[in-house]
Amino acid sequence: MIELGRNALPDLIAMIEQTGQMGYWQLHACSDRISWSPQAYRIHGRHPAGGDISRHDALACLHADDRARVEDCLRAATEARENFETNARIMRPDGSMRYVKMAGRPLKGSNGEAADVIGILVDVSEFKRTENKLRRLAETDPLTGAANVRRFEAIALAELRRTARFGKQASIAIIDIDRFKEINDTFGHLVGDEVLRKFVQTMRGALREVDVVARIGGDEFAIMLPETTAAEAAIPLDRIAAVSRSLKVESENLTICLTFSSGISALTPGLDLREVLRSADSLLYQAKKAGTSGVETFTGELRKRVSS
Repeated sequence: MIELGRNALPDLIAMIEQTGQMGYWQLHACSDRISWSPQAYRIHGRHPAGGDISRHDALACLHADDRARVEDCLRAATEARENFETNARIMRPDGSMRYVKMAGRPLKGSNGEAADVIGILVDVSEFKRTENKLRRLAETDPLTGAANVRRFEAIALAELRRTARFGKQASIAIIDIDRFKEINDTFGHLVGDEVLRKFVQTMRGALREVDVVARIGGDEFAIMLPETTAAEAAIPLDRIAAVSRSLKVESENLTICLTFSSGISALTPGLDLREVLRSADSLLYQAKKAGTSGVETFTGELRKRVSS
């Protein structure tokens, strides 16, 4: 067993804090104030000033969505004497955010009084960034940056459940670029790749932030449009079509007239996702069969939209 002198303990704690990106803290139940260690202050992006801070001020350092949960944990620790572990986000004064893992344990109180709570605060921001990066790579089409099939299906399933629960409307559009093989054959695959990237940028520029674009095949895409009827979904597709007719490929100084066909299907409660996608896909191929002289969208009824 290692024997430490009394003078060595503070240095050892400081080394553990700095190396492990971990701070410690104590909530004093009698004053409802919190003491932070030096590393806890650094994690918060703050300098020690005036010693302890109030519980209210400590909670104010957290992301608004995390405060109530952490407050509940502290209350359970002081009043019910329960240990806790939770995750939270710290908002620093400079506007940056740190991801932390928090744990707390109540100290024994006497006569049924509320107990003090001691705990640790571990900065897991780098791990979280790596985790988020890996998740994005797993959910993103590497060529275009659009969502991949796996991510789109997860989003669509969640939206389908939401429409069933709250009676909301949403739609899915399936888009297939017309004669894309001719672009590859004429200009080469590098130009074809750039056209796909530009097309995704065009779609995003015509859509809302809540709408999700996914690449589900070589030249086939899907769009999830929450809070949108099938008829309303045709409006942004018209905007996409207008811009796509003069798609610029800067690397080759080209302007390509890109057209596409699409099918739109509403997310209807009672249908599963496969049925919704099958409906949109069927409408898409009806549009393809009718001809490709522009955008042809069918929204349940055989309604043809041809760009000029």
